[in-house]
Amino acid sequence: METARPTARPAPGRVESRWWYWIAAAAAFWVLAYVLGVVGFVLGVGAFLGGVFFDPTVFVPGAFGLLFVVVVPLVLFGLLVSLVLPVALYLDAEAVGEAGVGWEPDPVLYALVAAVGLFAQGLPVQPAVAVYYLYLRRRHVGTP
Repeated sequence: METARPTARPAPGRVESRWWYWIAAAAAFWVLAYVLGVVGFVLGVGAFLGGVFFDPTVFVPGAFGLLFVVVVPLVLFGLLVSLVLPVALYLDAEAVGEAGVGWEPDPVLYALVAAVGLFAQGLPVQPAVAVYYLYLRRRHVGTP
């Protein structure tokens, strides 16, 4: 007769999940994207006004070069972290709940809010839920 083997569980208070890296990357990306967006807008308006009034042949090629070198990779990375965030929140919240640290976040709720944030045009839902989750995780787990 076989005896039941205990499942390998982490020690109480220790969370065996690195999914919070993706959550932190998403939060940091959105802060960086907002700052670069404001700076890019101000520089773009200045370049447009300076280019139109002085030399329009300099502004147009430079703007398209900037678009492909900076903006396109940022948009693609933003799309990646936006799609990964609901999965990362679900898996990390599940690991935190199983670790027995005194905080049991609802994995489905966090993932659902992050997924809704994909369609909330103009509202910073995903950055807000990522920062809030990281704040609560820090208070209860100690990392990040």
